[in-house]
Amino acid sequence: MRSATLIIALLAAGSATAQVSTSTFHLDRLPKGKAVTIPRPATTLVPLTERVTLTATDMPQSLSFKAVNTAQGAVHPLRLAIYDANSDRVQYVDVQPGTPFLYTFKELAAITVVPQPKAGLPATLSLQVESNKPLEIAH
Repeated sequence: MRSATLIIALLAAGSATAQVSTSTFHLDRLPKGKAVTIPRPATTLVPLTERVTLTATDMPQSLSFKAVNTAQGAVHPLRLAIYDANSDRVQYVDVQPGTPFLYTFKELAAITVVPQPKAGLPATLSLQVESNKPLEIAH
């Protein structure tokens, strides 16, 4: 019962921001060390100062990573480090403004995504993660 209440509260908190769609979940609303499964195809905003662990809930499942500015202003390129337990090496990806990077899960396993922002980027710049199926998100 407590986890259901947490999910409802987090979804409500995630939709409280006026400048982003009501179906957007904000990672900074999730306490560190906690996880939540978004029960529908999900859009999540990840601050550039945070790492996020994403777990597939169904196969095949894909993610789209995109740099967004939650306020007025320019969008800048982002570099991501993607740690996949099923891979021998870290995958580094440069996400360009206006061009999403698509990632397909290889198994029902978790990946950890670490944004690597350049110095001087605006605090309103975030990583937008979209999933085509329900997604487990851990902070």
